[in-house]
This record gives sequence, structure tokens and C-alpha cells, in this order.
Amino acid sequence: MKTKTTILQRTCVTALAIGTAAIALTLAPTVTHAQLVVWSTTNFDADPLGAYGAFVDFQGGENVAVNIVTPGEGGGSSQALAITFDPNQPNINLQTTTVPYPCSGNTNLFLANYTLSFDMQVSGAINLSPAGGVQISLFPNQTGANGYGVFGSNLLLPNTDTNVFTAGTGYQHYSIPLSSFKNSGVTIATTTNFSFGLGDVAYPANLGGVPITIDIDNLQITVNTNPPPPPSPVLRVLPAKRGLRIFQQASDAVYTQEGMATEDINQSWVGLATASTPVSYAITFQDFDTVANYTMNIQFVPNAGTPPYGPYAVYNAADDLLWTIRSGGGASGFTTALAFKTNSPANVNGYETNVVLAPMATTSTNGRGTWTLTFTTDTNGTVTAPDGTSASFVLDPNMTAQFADPMSIFFGTSAGATGGYGQFTDISKIAVTNVGGLNENDDFTSETNLDPTVWDPSFSRDAGSVILVSSAPSYWVNWTIPDDGYGLETKAGLNSGTNVWFSPNYYGSGTGSTNSKPTLMGTALKWSWVPNGCLPTADGTVGGAPSPSAFFRLSSPPPSQ
Repeated sequence: MKTKTTILQRTCVTALAIGTAAIALTLAPTVTHAQLVVWSTTNFDADPLGAYGAFVDFQGGENVAVNIVTPGEGGGSSQALAITFDPNQPNINLQTTTVPYPCSGNTNLFLANYTLSFDMQVSGAINLSPAGGVQISLFPNQTGANGYGVFGSNLLLPNTDTNVFTAGTGYQHYSIPLSSFKNSGVTIATTTNFSFGLGDVAYPANLGGVPITIDIDNLQITVNTNPPPPPSPVLRVLPAKRGLRIFQQASDAVYTQEGMATEDINQSWVGLATASTPVSYAITFQDFDTVANYTMNIQFVPNAGTPPYGPYAVYNAADDLLWTIRSGGGASGFTTALAFKTNSPANVNGYETNVVLAPMATTSTNGRGTWTLTFTTDTNGTVTAPDGTSASFVLDPNMTAQFADPMSIFFGTSAGATGGYGQFTDISKIAVTNVGGLNENDDFTSETNLDPTVWDPSFSRDAGSVILVSSAPSYWVNWTIPDDGYGLETKAGLNSGTNVWFSPNYYGSGTGSTNSKPTLMGTALKWSWVPNGCLPTADGTVGGAPSPSAFFRLSSPPPSQ
């Protein structure tokens, strides 16, 4: 067994990480690391020429085609996979998949020991948009030519800087460890077949309708049959403050949002706001200390339908008033701005909004505190920063009629840049006053659960991104990846003879508590919230007296209970 231990001393008032246990390693003789092919398309030579696999053109109008063609890289009668599309729209958003091919010999548990390799050539132009990129996915255990799920169980390589795929240079070889992929529920040793998917996303594309062809050949996965021991994950324990945390879990596009929306659909200011009874929307941050361009988006969307909205409600809506609060990164402070789109469903104009107002002249050095958007008429209002500075705005009177009720509000964070993947904000309160529907006044620091009659978390692109910290003391535990084969466990004391290591949920079974599912937030760290009810008891029994101390570690194999 190999373990990595971080020790937490807990008292009634504070938590402190005080040490890390040593790891004993035994040096093994040098071995040859043989490579075994465990999955292969056999150069597509067994597939009939012509239309093949499946694709989805989310944007529409790209004239996507997926075919088996000859010759492949080997020339002669060899074959290849050809993906062609014509970027004649402002945006590109497509995903393809091969048919499933069987796996054999993939018995190793660790993704780091597997490598995906292929040869690829690009003809035409490839997307160089900073707001998108090429995505590579592996879909496990699919059936049929059309069986895959872009956002379901898969291995997804975060957006690749597309200038890696240089057009006109012929076939280039690519070799990617599977540990580089974001794992959405794939256990490699139980995968019986894989489908390979390649996508292209760009907002806006600006490629001028130049046809693109991508040829792929020699596609396979190999496993190292004599791998070295995988690196041990490094674990940290942090005190958790009561409130609402939104993680930027997604790492496939810098504009992808995680968050929630109002259940009530009568949240508009139009026809209600006056100087004596202003309509206001306020959000209070406990923590907004994050990287440059990380953004909170508050979006006012009329006619969005009824909950659950799903993650594309704003994208699909014809109209959207967007209020952004954006980090400048450190000493650069924060900026805020308003923008809107009208009559632009599915972002047909190429941007989330098509009219951008001047940034507001507010100043806030850290983002923490209350930001308030206030309307005094249908068109006039102010934005106020936590330090009290404010700036006024005037909307186009021709657009306000489109923002009458029914209207919903969507609160979503976006990375803004690749450094924003895995970042988070902590929110203590959201307040909405003088609207015609429900006037929210939600203090998350005193809530025991996220009220489903008030908030719809389905707006998050990824489940588990919105977590209410509802007890104290409680702790955030995070650790590095890869962590294949490891599990989190806790104990009241290192030297207590009858008190052994158990999972947090072993103790939670006596209190009705569970720790949040360990989830990769972004690309580097898994996070889990351990509530008070999941902390160890003094004697190690379920329902026993709380222990004055707690210790956490990651163990391989994971705890059995």
C-alpha cells in the first residue's frame, strides 16, 4: 500500500494543517517498459469507404462530412478518417465520433500508463480563435455507429492551442498520455470499447469560409506493460466558510459557464423601476480573489422558458442583458460592464452579446463585498462597487420592451482565460428587490440547503460545480491528479488503537451527511467538501462523540467503508 497523508488538527475554533507523513519506497531493478496496443482502429482498413461514424453540427451550416477515404498516410490501398467542414458561419461548433472499436488487455488501473497516438494532417485553415480550440474525446463502452455523448462519460482533452495543428504541412504524429484528459467517469480497466471524437469550437471563427479537411490515421492506444509506480497525489486541507461556492469545473472553453438561475420567471425591472422604488440586483462575495479575466456573469433573459433551464438557455435565447464583474488579476482590481443582445438566438452574430456599453467607472481592489445593479427607470440606472464607487448607464429605449416579464436571471462564472479553469468564487448573499415576482433575499451563510424552489443549478454546464457549505466547522480537501486507485479517509488520532481509517461517509451515515463527490475542478485539482457530520468521532464509532481532532489521508487501495 502506498499512502499520502496530510494531518489536520481540529479544535472548536480553528483548523491547522500540521504535517505530512513520509512515504516508504522500495527500489526495484531496472526493467524494460514494453508497449502493448490495447485499442486500435487498425488504420480504418476494415471500414467501408464512404460515409462513416457520426457528427453533430451544433452551430449549423458548416456542411460537415465524415468519411473513410483512401489513401491514408501509408498510401496505396490504406485508408484514413477524413473530417471536412466549411466554416461559412460566424461560429464553429461541431463534434464527430468514430464507430466503437474493441479494447483488449487494458487491465492497468492508471490512465497515466496509457498513451493515445495518431497521425493527422490539416488542409485549408484551422481555427485560431482565442475563444475556442480543437477538442479530442474518447467515449467508452458505446454501441452502434451513432453512440456517443459529448458531455457524458468520456475522456476529454482540454482545448488544444490550435496552431499546433498546422495546415499544409502533411501528416504530423501526436502522442498524448491519457492522464492529460479530463476524466468524466471512465474506469479504464472496465472499458470494453472506445470511440474517438474530434471537435472544433470557435466564437467567432473569422475563417472566411475556407474549407477545412482533417485526415486522421494510425489511431491507437498503447499501455506500458511494466510501468513505474504512479506519482502519489498531494493533499491539502483548508477550512471552509459557510456560503455558496461556484467552481469553474469546465476546462474545454474559456466562456463555458457554471452557476444557477432563478426559479421565478418574473424578475424584470421594466415597468416597475422608479426613483422612489428602484429595482435592484445585488450579489455579495466572500471571496473573489482570482486570476485575470475570471468573470461573474449576471444575465437577464426574457422568455427563457421554465426551469430546469439547462446550460444553454442564455446561448439559445434571442435577448440577453449581460452584467459582468471581471477580475483584473491581483493589483489590477475589478471592472464591471453592461452589454446586451437582441434578436440573436444561438449567438448568430458571433458573440454572446452584440451591443457592448462602455465599462463602468467603478473601482474595487479585491471584488469582495456587495455589487449592486440598480434601475430607477426602464432605461436608467447605476452600478455600485463594494467600495461605494458607482457609475450610471442609459439603455437604448428601443430595446427595453423586449426585457419585460417573463424574465429569469442566470448567475454564471466563466474562466475568461485558461488560467481560470478550476478557480472559484464564494458568495454569501444574493438579493433582488422590488420586482413583480419573488424578491430573493438569500443569505447562504445561514442556509442548510440550496432552496430548490428559489434556485435552479441546472444552468451549470457540469453537475457538482455549485456547492452550498452548510455546516461549521467543515473543510475543503483537495489533491493533485493522477489519483487513480486512491480514496479519501479520515481518523480521530494517529495512535488510537481501535480507531481506524474510515471514509468521511462512514461517519456521515450516522448523521445523514455526505462529503461532496471528489470532482476534478479545472485541470489540476480534485476537490471535496467534508461537512461537520462527516468528521470522525472520538472512539471511531458511527454516532459517537465528536473528536477534538481529525486527520485526513489519501490511501490506495481506498477505504472499504
